[in-house]
Parts: sequence; structure tokens; C-alpha cells
Amino acid sequence: MAAGVAPARLRVPALGLDEPLVGLGVQADGTIEVPGDAGTAGWLRASAVPGRTGPAVLAGHVDSATGPGVFARLGELVPGDAVDVDLADGTTVTFDVVDVQQHDKDDFPTAAVYGPTPVPTLRLLTCGGVFERDRRSYADNVVVFAVART
Repeated sequence: MAAGVAPARLRVPALGLDEPLVGLGVQADGTIEVPGDAGTAGWLRASAVPGRTGPAVLAGHVDSATGPGVFARLGELVPGDAVDVDLADGTTVTFDVVDVQQHDKDDFPTAAVYGPTPVPTLRLLTCGGVFERDRRSYADNVVVFAVART
């Protein structure tokens, strides 16, 4: 894999998910930018390239006012499920889910999600829990932790 190759597509067979990826940045407040469309998943460009040492971070919406989002079923993944990331150079990196967690947004596991790892890892992020109408936001985040298949 060439240096700087971006991920182009996310495939999660257990969920029937096969979607292109867009690049995501970091907002002024330090939080991850979210895709502008509920049906789109994105890769945090400040994170590792999938297959490189460290956590590659992908994010997507759970839903929208018009229906389910790209990561609507993310919480259904279980350890052992495969997650494939196709890179722009034509290669594919396969990850195996090792854990699925749900955390209150006020207790987000920042170090576990974004901190360094000694091997290639993947983090999939979306919202979850109770929808708080007054805040127009979900109370929790769902985080899938996966490790590159060797």
C-alpha cells in the first residue's frame, strides 16, 4: 500500500453495508466532522490510514429526520464480524470486530478511540441511546473496535 492512500469504500457483510467513504476533518471545537448526508460514512483524515499502525476512525449517522442512516445497525455487530475497507490503490484491509460499546457522550472513551495502538485498528462511530429532543442529539455513542486481520 502506498503512503497516504485514502480509504475509498466500507463493506460490512454482517450488516449488508457497502458504501463509499468521504474524508472528514476536525471541527473548530476539536470534535470530528460528521458526514453531511445521513447515508454517507466518512474517514477521519487525521486518523491512521486503514491497515497502517494506529486507529483508523470512520464515522456515520445512525439516522436522520427522513430515515435510517448509514450506521443504523452498527450496534448489531458482534466480535468476530468482518469489516472490509477498500483503499484507493485497489487493496482491501480486513478487520475483525473485537468489541462493541455504548458510552454516554459525556463519558466518551477518547483515549481508547483515538489513542495510539501498536497494530492497525479500526474504530466505527455513530450515535446511540436515547434521542434527546431538546438537544436534538442522542445521549450516547456506539463505538465498534476492530483489529486488522493478520
